[in-house]
Amino acid sequence: MPGKRGPSKVTLQKRANAANVSETDIATVFDFWVATFQKKRAVMDEKRKTVIGSAIHYYGLDTCMDAIRGCSISDFHMGRNSRNKKYNDIELILRDAQHVEKFCEIWESAGGGGTTGGDPW
Repeated sequence: MPGKRGPSKVTLQKRANAANVSETDIATVFDFWVATFQKKRAVMDEKRKTVIGSAIHYYGLDTCMDAIRGCSISDFHMGRNSRNKKYNDIELILRDAQHVEKFCEIWESAGGGGTTGGDPW
């Protein structure tokens, strides 16, 4: 089919990384995200599984969960922004190194808990 491109190199690499991570670890991070943000209708689709698995491959379980915690205390990402819109999807939090590390910094700057006050986003 002309004009139809396949998955990008980044997507293929994320899939390869995720394939090396246990389903149990992926489910642990997904379930933690669901519980943290009280997602009632969240489904573990292939895209989420790939993003979570790739992030675990690079960072491990604890860092992925710290990134989720960081997002949960970010005023901006929790909807206290000009659009009153939440930006807390697992695909955003674990999208790439920049996002994982920024959310971990938010968590760490809060002393591992509490509120951030000066949200850098």
